[in-house]
This record gives sequence, structure tokens and C-alpha cells, in this order.
Amino acid sequence: MYRRGEHGLTMISWLVVLSIAGFFVMVGLRIVPVYLEHYSVKQVLASLKQEPFISRKPVAEIRKMLVRRLDINSVQGVTRDNIEIHRSGGVTKVEVKYEQRRPIAGNLDVIMSFDDSIDLIAN
Repeated sequence: MYRRGEHGLTMISWLVVLSIAGFFVMVGLRIVPVYLEHYSVKQVLASLKQEPFISRKPVAEIRKMLVRRLDINSVQGVTRDNIEIHRSGGVTKVEVKYEQRRPIAGNLDVIMSFDDSIDLIAN
């Protein structure tokens, strides 16, 4: 009979595995709130379609409604400058383009770009 060697990770191996897992948890904690906020932006845009006679309203009023709804949903990453509204024919196109930057560690940042739009058709 011969002796079998021990199996398993050494202490250093465990530290490496835990540090990698910790890094990904930290990245997730920084990114998830941004995507939750982006989900709110998409919901606000979708809610504009439910507004009666929205395409007949002036562009300034549509922008004001959108900003107010974003405020109500506590969206901090979108400003008035990130909202573009264009009219052509009977279609009003509302676009929201913005970037979010989140620091991860030291000089390492994650940059997320979002570009959402919705077409409002005259009813």
C-alpha cells in the first residue's frame, strides 16, 4: 500500500480565490445601481406613450414632463442636456443619451453608455 497525497487548496490559493471573488462582488455593487437607474429611465420613456395627446404637446412641455418623471423616480444620472426631442411629420422622437462613470479601485473606472429612444405617434 502506498500513501496518497493530500488534496485541496493551500492558504495562498484560498486568498487568491477570495480576492478575485471580492473584486467581482465590488464591481457588481458599483454597477447594479446604475442599471437599476437605467431601468427607471426606460420605464419613464415608456410611460410617455401612455400620455393622451402627447404628440400634440409642445417640445418644451414634453421635456418638462420627462424631467419631472425622472425626478420622481430619483434618477440622478440624466439631466436636461441629455434629452433630445425631434419632430418630423406626425412622429415625435424622444432620445435620452447619457454616460455613467463609476470608480472601481484607484484609477480604474467603469464607464457605461446608455442610449434610449421612443417614438411618439400622433393619435
